[in-house]
Amino acid sequence: MVTPSMVSQIAPESIDTASTSTDSPFAATQFAQTEPAAKEQRQIMDITVAIPTYNGAKRLPLVLDRLRSQTGIDDISWEVIVCDNNSTDATADVVQAYQQEWIRSCTLRYGFAAEQGAAHARQHAIQLAQGELVAFLDDDNLPAHDWVKNAFEFSQHYPKAGAFGSQIHGKFEGSPPEGFQKIASYLAIVERGSQPHRYEPKTKILPPGAGLAVRRKAWLASVPEKLFLDNKGKGAGLASEDLEAALHIQKGGWEVWYNPDMVVEHLIPNSRLQLDYLKTLLRCIGLSRFYIRMLGITDWKRPLLVPAYIANDLRRLALHWVRHGTPSTDNWVIACEREHLTSSVVSPFFLLKKTYQDFLQNQSIRAIPDQDLWLKRITAGFEQDQFQLYQQPVIAIEHLEHPLAQQEVFVRLGGDTPGNPREFMPVIEHYGLARTLDRWVLRRFLKTHALTTQPSQSQNLPNIHSFNLSRASVCDRQFIDFVAECLTQSNLRADQLCFEVSESIAVEYFPEVTKFANGLNELGCQLIIDNFGVHRNCSDLLKNYPVSFVKFNICLAKSTDEISNGFKTFQEMMRKHSGVDLSMIAKGVETPAVLSHVKTLGIAYAQGFQLSKPRPMDAKHD
Repeated sequence: MVTPSMVSQIAPESIDTASTSTDSPFAATQFAQTEPAAKEQRQIMDITVAIPTYNGAKRLPLVLDRLRSQTGIDDISWEVIVCDNNSTDATADVVQAYQQEWIRSCTLRYGFAAEQGAAHARQHAIQLAQGELVAFLDDDNLPAHDWVKNAFEFSQHYPKAGAFGSQIHGKFEGSPPEGFQKIASYLAIVERGSQPHRYEPKTKILPPGAGLAVRRKAWLASVPEKLFLDNKGKGAGLASEDLEAALHIQKGGWEVWYNPDMVVEHLIPNSRLQLDYLKTLLRCIGLSRFYIRMLGITDWKRPLLVPAYIANDLRRLALHWVRHGTPSTDNWVIACEREHLTSSVVSPFFLLKKTYQDFLQNQSIRAIPDQDLWLKRITAGFEQDQFQLYQQPVIAIEHLEHPLAQQEVFVRLGGDTPGNPREFMPVIEHYGLARTLDRWVLRRFLKTHALTTQPSQSQNLPNIHSFNLSRASVCDRQFIDFVAECLTQSNLRADQLCFEVSESIAVEYFPEVTKFANGLNELGCQLIIDNFGVHRNCSDLLKNYPVSFVKFNICLAKSTDEISNGFKTFQEMMRKHSGVDLSMIAKGVETPAVLSHVKTLGIAYAQGFQLSKPRPMDAKHD
């Protein structure tokens, strides 16, 4: 997994570890972690190889093939954990396929890190690991065939080593630019000779997270449960969370080493050799620099050193301008150096802003009832396949010449107490899991039930399956491509898939939903406006979107008169847009009286407990 966090070695001026203070400069972290509550149930192994990955379905096979062909491991007990960091691709399916043909001497496990960011993925892998030693590989790291053996042997020979890094060679898709060696370390390339050596604090150099092996007890005792530099990708503007973890281990009294016998090839595509990517990478590293500096300084020294560091950074940036002027696009090294120096000057202010944003986010998540419990259940849902698909039919209650057989497909969280989406969706949305869950629902439906669709009343009419989408999926430019890919792998026609978008999303994100609706129309899929309201001006929605149905939520109406008024508003809109051909679905029909009233209004379709309760999709169709 290549992100800005993959910093192999920081330039000598990049970190300062002058003291052994464990205080965070922003007081944002709790220090020591504890073992999981079920420690007595944890099987102890020699090594856990942990692979944090985000959308690594195409990269993982190369790494897993290297791992299952490791040599010299006959006397080593070990396991592999792929820690999926909220991927939207088929990462989970790749792991499942490899589990079917995995080697007997090693266990391959699937983990799911719900909170986005490499720091969270590594932390979750530590919690899952059964090995006394946890060796990290990114999903673009190819270990040598004796990598596991050499990691284990090094841990035995150097018992004081709490962490030790690999020798990492770059394997480039194309030719690196001129002068690349000066910035190669920022792409997790570590070539420091053939002899092991200890990283001393005074050298201000530490190994990257890629190819890093740590003693699990050293991590749990030294690394805070939530790192401050909880990198969520280049968009967050941060990096160096792996360096932060290594610093905590070093400050906890453990030694950090370089082990040249652990050899890793780092696959670097051409896209990561472009100037824009490298400048972004250096910018993220620079913006994180102030925190790394302050991490090793005692509280009383900080007021004195902060102005000194800012002044020194300004001096170095000014000297760089004097020497080089405005860097040209041909001199990549100078341009990257300038980016790093500039962002280092901005770093203190950027991190203060991040501290405030973290505070607001923590406040918002605390407002969600039982959010910690739900996060654990959601994580288990992905890891242990506890999500379940349910279906509820949409039934024609008017006499129609050609009624359509429809069903809505939705998800429940399984376990001892099934979870309703109304309870866990706020947590899903807060942690950015909505796109992942939407794609899981469609994949699972097509995988398990495409061949067992309910027969239509006429063989010439499609059986329509509708899926309610989150705002994140509707605004995701790649979702239409995902739907197209799913259709090519299934036996369903495009017009058998219908996607529901709530009216509130359609109104608030009108341009994005318009593009989404047009994309669905090009594929041949259908669109429903869900929770259609009576107090909004929906004329533009119906006029501009190729909509097949609208759903009016009866449960939101306070009386039968409000239901009648809602349907009248719908009819008026239909008269206003005479060229629009769509039907209304009465949603939430729960009692005989409501069903009778809906029928008197002439609404064509209805959905609710009075007609049919939701059922698991593995149940037999009526």
